[in-house]
Amino acid sequence: MLIALLAALQVAQDVRSPGPVQRYRLDVTTNSELDQSTIGKPKMIGGLVTHAIITVSMRDTTGGQIAQVVVDSMTLEPSGLIVPQLAEHPNAAANARGAWVRAYIVHGKQQGGAQISDSTNNPALAAVVQALGVLFPGIRRGAKVGDSWADTSHVNNSSGPRHQTGEIVAAWKVIAAEGDGLVLRGTSDARTRTEDGSGQMITMTGGSKEEVVVPATGPVRRATIESSNSILVSSPQMAQPIPGTNGGSLKLTPLP
Repeated sequence: MLIALLAALQVAQDVRSPGPVQRYRLDVTTNSELDQSTIGKPKMIGGLVTHAIITVSMRDTTGGQIAQVVVDSMTLEPSGLIVPQLAEHPNAAANARGAWVRAYIVHGKQQGGAQISDSTNNPALAAVVQALGVLFPGIRRGAKVGDSWADTSHVNNSSGPRHQTGEIVAAWKVIAAEGDGLVLRGTSDARTRTEDGSGQMITMTGGSKEEVVVPATGPVRRATIESSNSILVSSPQMAQPIPGTNGGSLKLTPLP
């Protein structure tokens, strides 16, 4: 899930001094299941595996930095219900090449949502937007091996008729040093509610486990994340809500 984004866009023209470029292999797996037996329909099951090579660059700007992730190449492996959905976008992976996702970064953490170069709402770029938040998790200044802390983030995002609210509590511990970086392990617990303007509401609860290597400056050096959530879909037209699950994994591997 944009006040901070608007602030970032306002200062985007004050960008200066490009930083070093870093490349990664991005591997993202997502899966979901909805049990529609309460309304007399079959289960809805789908999944998507995304492999991409991305390039990350940083530029200083007023109050922070602008991070830009460019897609060098991408492949998509859909399953279940995602197959016909992607059939409506047969060139999604090819069209993602050269596209960029940009966000405002303050003290190593993404502020607000992301700006996307592709105006066609290419679904293939969802994995890149997700990766951007992972690249900049933010850690406390002066952290050292053995330190631990918890942060609470409040979600309040809108996009057209879609509105998402909620809370995410993340707990981190610095478990080791790696060169000039720190190895962090973390867990998060989240509860969000998404309304689409038609009366439909999706409530999601769940959590994730993470391990990231954060250097002194710039994006994470590498990262692995696994998540699992329970969801509940309701609307005025449904006598009973529809339960489901979703989850997946994300891995960022540095490239020469």
